[in-house]
Amino acid sequence: MQVNKIVHFMLITIITLVGIFLFTNKVNAETTNNYNIAIDGSFDDWVDKPKTDIFFDYNNGNVTKQGSFLSDGQYLYIYIDMDPYNKGHNYRFQGSGWNIQVGNNITSLSFTVDGGIWSLQAGQKAAIKSVWSWSNQNPDQIFINQEITGATGFVASEKSSNGWAYHDRAEIKIPLNGFLKNPDIVQSMTIYDTDNMGQQKITIAGADTGSSMIVLSGFFLAIAVLLIGKLKKSKKERSLT
Repeated sequence: MQVNKIVHFMLITIITLVGIFLFTNKVNAETTNNYNIAIDGSFDDWVDKPKTDIFFDYNNGNVTKQGSFLSDGQYLYIYIDMDPYNKGHNYRFQGSGWNIQVGNNITSLSFTVDGGIWSLQAGQKAAIKSVWSWSNQNPDQIFINQEITGATGFVASEKSSNGWAYHDRAEIKIPLNGFLKNPDIVQSMTIYDTDNMGQQKITIAGADTGSSMIVLSGFFLAIAVLLIGKLKKSKKERSLT
């Protein structure tokens, strides 16, 4: 009897571990933070990240900004380049008017630069002093109106190719639970600043690692239990015969 219990335990353990081993890489690739982004005012770690050009059609492509927006299920990562093609426009970092939309709900994010953006000179960088979230459309009550604790960011400036304009770039990391009451239920967000930056709206997809792993583990655990039940039934039938 003791031997049978040990065999059953080992069977459950082996099947569960095999399931986790087979599917862990796939889940992690989609849901965990593999971005290797350090929020330090140096932007080398954004080189290989997907970026979207942001512009207004009436500028005929002459004034283009660029953004990258990523989420790992816990944080929102933002990268902004105010003159990615070095055309010499004096466009400083835009810290207001950013909207995040989830379904019919919209909240606005605003970023305050320590010392103010206009005091930032070429070759300098400044920290993002505060990040605020304030919803102007929240029928499902999913957003939180508050100054977000745990948000970090930097803005860095350099001279543009024409020698007089400034070229600002920024990177920001924001905890999702700083502006969402329950980040786990949000599968996608749309971010945009159509008042100041451009017409483009970028959708950010996300997922919850924990729930995915529980589903996978539970699936293989169910298989193990089913197999053990069949083994017991087969043994009982043999005993009766």
